[in-house]
Amino acid sequence: MSREFVSFFKQSKYNKTLDRIFFFVYTVCRGTVMILSKIFFITGGFLLLALGIAGIVLPILPATPFLLGAAFCFMKSSGRLYRWIMNHKYFGPRIRRIGEAGLTLREKISIYALVFAMLLPVIILSPSLHLRIFLIVLLAVKAFVFIRIKTARGGAIQTETVQSEREPTENTDVK
Repeated sequence: MSREFVSFFKQSKYNKTLDRIFFFVYTVCRGTVMILSKIFFITGGFLLLALGIAGIVLPILPATPFLLGAAFCFMKSSGRLYRWIMNHKYFGPRIRRIGEAGLTLREKISIYALVFAMLLPVIILSPSLHLRIFLIVLLAVKAFVFIRIKTARGGAIQTETVQSEREPTENTDVK
């Protein structure tokens, strides 16, 4: 742009009007992006939660990474959903324990041995070479995921529940 046009624009009466329009468009777009990201993370959280539940039942899916991913998505989108999954009767202690201390070596070996024992007959007896390769790659990915999870020392690990900022943590009664 030429300098004359810029100086004319700065001196014109349209400058404040255009500033207001740009500010309005910026705030509308910013709000829309925030809403879309919240919807994206909530949808992703429920999808990962469904895969985590399937991973508890099916031996070929690792449940823990999906549950950790669901907790991350809920943390980014909704405090209420994050507190729900962290305080859930079954998922909460598992997520908190793995997030804080990891899995013990005994847990890692027993989980992987169970998966290996269930998939080995399918790998041996399958007539399809593609299925065999897929299952072997799946076992390798599962082993890689287990190696990446922290290994905790043995023993019971104490975990606390996640509380809201509004919930009191101790007795605040005044006598």
